Amino acid sequence: MKYLNCFLFVICITISSFGQEIPSGVRYKKAPEEVNDLAKTGLEKLFTSDAFPSDFFADATVIGPSLWKGLKQAEDPTLIKSKPVMLIVPGKPPFSAEGKAISVDKERNAFWKLFRSKYPDLKTAKIRKAKADEISYYWATIPFDIEEPFWVIETVNDRFIANFQVKSGQPKLFWIDLVGDFEKLRQ
Repeated sequence: MKYLNCFLFVICITISSFGQEIPSGVRYKKAPEEVNDLAKTGLEKLFTSDAFPSDFFADATVIGPSLWKGLKQAEDPTLIKSKPVMLIVPGKPPFSAEGKAISVDKERNAFWKLFRSKYPDLKTAKIRKAKADEISYYWATIPFDIEEPFWVIETVNDRFIANFQVKSGQPKLFWIDLVGDFEKLRQ
């Protein structure tokens, strides 16, 4: 028992030394710091520029269910026609929620314009590591392990999660969502 307590103590020190708590049961894979830094620097540049970042997106990028719920009210025809992604969200009872997959520049551009106009505070967003509740939110909406780079984009009023795939050494935005309330998403 003494060794188990020492082991748990070392794990707690290790987790807090990285400044990030990974919730129990979540499969979370760390990336090398240089890859994480590339993604973070890219995000910081994105929100201080008005240019469309087509090379920053993965081949297919998912707009998660909470973000899509907020954006679809704009009824942008390009995004409405993009590929739906249905997600099963656990709960009592579980429910399905719709996201979108964007995979061509026309869709990416429509998304980027709408995203930037709906959330103008993004220009002053803070990019930081995810907290336990943000990791738990994402974990509940995806059917795969979380792999870094994984960042939170925090504005005055909102928090977004951004997950990246690394392709040829470059992080590409794979998934973006608004950290939301599952009860509001259920409605």
